[in-house]
Amino acid sequence: MRTVPVSYYQEVLDKISHADARVFRKELRKAFKRLLPEERAELKEWFRNACLCKVPQAMLAPIRIEQRAGKEG
Repeated sequence: MRTVPVSYYQEVLDKISHADARVFRKELRKAFKRLLPEERAELKEWFRNACLCKVPQAMLAPIRIEQRAGKEG
């Protein structure tokens, strides 16, 4: 089986990331199945750094739940 260059998958995933999250995940899985281990690492690094679907760090902050005084069970 011939492997496809990482740049091809980067281009495809970049285009899909704007449209449909479900299709994006499907294509990402397909890419990981077809790439060599070192190419997977390269794609993973690209995904973590350049992918538009990243969640901003501020949104990952822990959520604090405040309890109201006098309102028990």
